[in-house]
Amino acid sequence: MEFTTGNEQLALVRALFPDLAETLDSALAERGQGAADRDDRGFDAWLDAEAASLRNGALAGAPFAALGDAESARFEAAFVSARSVALQGKLALPEPEAFAAAGVDLGRLARHLASDATLVPVPAPYGLGAERWGELFRNAAAQPGSPFGASDSLTFAAEVLDGFGILDSVPDPALARVETHSDEAVPLTWTLRLIPATPKPPLLGLGFAHGPHISLPEMLMLQLMRVTTGARPVDTESFTWLAGALAGGRLAARHVFDDSESLVRISCREIGNQGPHLGARPPVG
Repeated sequence: MEFTTGNEQLALVRALFPDLAETLDSALAERGQGAADRDDRGFDAWLDAEAASLRNGALAGAPFAALGDAESARFEAAFVSARSVALQGKLALPEPEAFAAAGVDLGRLARHLASDATLVPVPAPYGLGAERWGELFRNAAAQPGSPFGASDSLTFAAEVLDGFGILDSVPDPALARVETHSDEAVPLTWTLRLIPATPKPPLLGLGFAHGPHISLPEMLMLQLMRVTTGARPVDTESFTWLAGALAGGRLAARHVFDDSESLVRISCREIGNQGPHLGARPPVG
């Protein structure tokens, strides 16, 4: 599912909020302004503000209204955290309705949430690139009380950078996805899955073959979302395998939070490695 900006987006907002559009059109007509000489950019900004007000007020939680109260609250909290991360990085986070329209079964995810308190909904962007992820982590490091160091709070091994295109791609072609386009940012593809947010991976001591594994964007987004709530990073004493084999299938990436240096490290190990502190966070989606 694809979202654009400009006139097409304005038409979409008009369709979603016809009463608001009619109210402003009437006000403009009273001032002698017709549709032909209306400033669409000003109208677009006004509707955006009104829509945001509704999302935070009467319509807050509406996408999750059919879910149980506890599951709805967990979805809402996750999107609040993800939206904070996105705003800091000037990213266009899709609304929950967009994920549902793209094929994400929110009801099924809610049932998994109800049965597992460790799962967290994580909207994750693909196509961001290593430098932009670095910017997001530097933004997070600047927040009061951040666990990340003031300098480089995210590091990638050379093998990771060599295969970054693999790690930065949606790991499963069958996954529902939402594409966002804007005039200011590169096109991004977003997915929404549930990620185990336990301090250590729930499946430990296993090699890369024992998946499925979460993606690099999901892992990084989970850490950034936790920072917005004041929660500690995961993997302070463990490593998590990341989806996508590298170096012709010989290596795979792994994630760890280095508490001694206050940074996230993404390094590589051979896929057969199965140390006691290395494991998987199987996603649900």
